[in-house]
Amino acid sequence: MTKMPAKSQTGVVLVTSLIMLVIMTLLVVSLVRTSVIELKIGGASQISAQNLANAEASIWAFMNAPAIRGRFFHAAVLDVDLTHHYTSMDTTFQHLKYVTLTAQEVACTEDAARGRGNMLGRAPDVVYFDVRADARDPVFAGRTTVHQGIRAIAAADSCP
Repeated sequence: MTKMPAKSQTGVVLVTSLIMLVIMTLLVVSLVRTSVIELKIGGASQISAQNLANAEASIWAFMNAPAIRGRFFHAAVLDVDLTHHYTSMDTTFQHLKYVTLTAQEVACTEDAARGRGNMLGRAPDVVYFDVRADARDPVFAGRTTVHQGIRAIAAADSCP
């Protein structure tokens, strides 16, 4: 039996360990990239949810503002500046300073609700409004728009 000289195996361990080190480095880099992407997706989702909540809360605040109640009628000029009713310095209403509200009349027509045809005389009119809340995030520039329809019953013959 002849022994193999040690010179034929020199450097094999070094090459093998370098290949393993490169493979591990590529794996770690891909995991870090995946983590960063998932964090960005989570942050965008959180901003979107916060903007949606702010928009819905501002529509609620608009519809329940003392000066707005009962003012949904044909050709109504609706004041959407909520600073008259709420202060953004109060922590309860801080979301209002990042929301833009608009309200406009969409239609005014005779009420075609179920059972209205059996009434004596003319059915009351209804007025439809679209209240739009545009919420934005001042830091990350996220934006969410919410439309809320409002239907208000008006007196008969109030629509043209």
